[in-house]
Amino acid sequence: MRSFVLVMVVLLSQFVSATANRVPVSKLLDQMIHRSTLSEPGAKPFYLKATITDKDDAKSQFTGTMEEYWLSPTKWRRVIRLRDFSQTRIVNGDQVYEENNGDYFPTTSEMLANEIVDPLPKSAVDLMNQLGLMGAEPGSGQGQCMAEKYFNNSEGRETRVLLAYDCNTGLLIYLWSPTCCYGVMTDYRKFHNKMVAFATKDNPINIRIDTLKDLDSPDESLFAVAQPTPPGKRLVTENLTETQVQSFLVSKSEVQWPQGKKNPDRSMTVNVVIGRDGRVKEAKTYSRVDNEVEDAALTAVTKWTFQPQTVDGVPAQISTSLTLPFPADYQKVDSSQPQAGPIFDRMRAVGDLRLEGAPAFHMRANFHCEDGSAKGTYEETWISPHKWRREVKLNDTTVLEVRTEGAFYRTFPGKYAPRLADDIMDAISFNLPGDNGSDFYGPDWGVTNTQLSNLPVLKLSAGYINPQGRPDPLAKQFFVEEKTAFLRARYHYSAITVFNGLQPFGEKTVARRVTITGAAASKVQITIEMLEPATNVNEAIFTVAGVKPVFTSDNEDERFTQPVAVYTVKPSVPGWHGHVTCALQIDEHGHVRDVDVKGTADESVIKPIRAALMNWEYEPATINGHPSLGFVQVNVE
Repeated sequence: MRSFVLVMVVLLSQFVSATANRVPVSKLLDQMIHRSTLSEPGAKPFYLKATITDKDDAKSQFTGTMEEYWLSPTKWRRVIRLRDFSQTRIVNGDQVYEENNGDYFPTTSEMLANEIVDPLPKSAVDLMNQLGLMGAEPGSGQGQCMAEKYFNNSEGRETRVLLAYDCNTGLLIYLWSPTCCYGVMTDYRKFHNKMVAFATKDNPINIRIDTLKDLDSPDESLFAVAQPTPPGKRLVTENLTETQVQSFLVSKSEVQWPQGKKNPDRSMTVNVVIGRDGRVKEAKTYSRVDNEVEDAALTAVTKWTFQPQTVDGVPAQISTSLTLPFPADYQKVDSSQPQAGPIFDRMRAVGDLRLEGAPAFHMRANFHCEDGSAKGTYEETWISPHKWRREVKLNDTTVLEVRTEGAFYRTFPGKYAPRLADDIMDAISFNLPGDNGSDFYGPDWGVTNTQLSNLPVLKLSAGYINPQGRPDPLAKQFFVEEKTAFLRARYHYSAITVFNGLQPFGEKTVARRVTITGAAASKVQITIEMLEPATNVNEAIFTVAGVKPVFTSDNEDERFTQPVAVYTVKPSVPGWHGHVTCALQIDEHGHVRDVDVKGTADESVIKPIRAALMNWEYEPATINGHPSLGFVQVNVE
């Protein structure tokens, strides 16, 4: 889809002078709602019929009609008919009826249907009021006035809210917020004591009111709900962050960037909607790029596939924004800046034991938590990337993983493994990006100079890092000595692993002392006490009797499964009465690695809820039978 490039130059150039009287935006919003919102509480009942059109394609999936009978905010009926989808929705008090025909409800069309009756949605109004925006008082000039503010969202990323309105009349022109980006309102007409925008303009997809009249003596049968539709059968579109969405990305088509382009920015943003089948249904960009670059980006992103998601067990459409880094030749790049790919290659050459064709080895280590809460041992026999055995004994628990040429086995007592055992296994046996043909995409990685204690190192980073320098829990960082390419530390899942006691082993150099800080226990010390070539290995150690494999090479059947909770604990927030939605990131072993609490800014509520949910355990998500990162939404009341 061609980008929604609105006439922002006009909006930015025709603002009123700074000498105008400034008033709180909350006052302006109250006036705009009262003057122009058809569905305002207490407004006159109305009947409306409108047409949604695509100026580039008269037969596109977005085109159709919208019809609404409205008595009050708690009693109305709306019917939307599009090319491939239709929805009838009736609200009558606390009863809701919803009938959907079709697999995907285009969010662009849905948003326009909402906009024409409610151009200032509560989510955007609440945000602008919370941010305390100020704007020029109407009547103080000509042209277009703006109130805007940049702020950090829940991921720490800078984002923007903007309200544009007529400087003379105070009528709404345009609204931009993280939850909606509406078209330019136009063709204002009087309807009773209101001035109603009869159309939107300047976007490829627009809506126009064909009929607007009083709803006198309405037929009550229009609003009858004989059988309410349970929430589990209603269509849901959930807004998620890019970090959350990246955790269930299945396949990624690389962008075929056109040559010879230049852009002052390092990346562009693409807004996408993922259907309930995991495929991208809509993709558009507001970034200022030329048509060839835009077409290349959107063509690639529309081929991406994701693990289908549910919200409270209901298959959901997912809306998000994706950041696409431009290739180096688009930017003014310092040619002296190291690139991540060659550094990883050097790291593999000097220290990676687990590469295809590498000599077999046997390793044994012991570990203990500094607080005395746990201790144990780790043992590994490695023959090849597709044949190895790893075992962690933690207090009285044993976690065993075995990989054979055709299967992967994982055993532990109970419903879930201790996350400390998995942290130990990961700290010793992780792979580098690009190992043995694994995914590696150079533009995802940044390289900077920093220090680890007093040791100068290169920091290789991928994933989101906020403006204060704090990495997201799912980000990855490697700290590497530039001259030797020795790995000295690693960040993953909010834990830092430091590698010391470097000693030679064959042609490699291996850390014999490993310290984990920030894992399941506050600080863990690991000592590799024995590392030797593996000779005369007993093949019986790769046999796991009576255990079903987690996956085999024959069960890659393109199926996806969601994480399933196996242990939960109810959060306790004394004196709190409310509702929040929590987004949980779950690793490939089923451990919760991050919780984002949405719906409140009260830290006294967020902290205990987050602490409780961080202890939940799941059967992990799977992609083609393989354990995978996953995401779930949990409502807490």
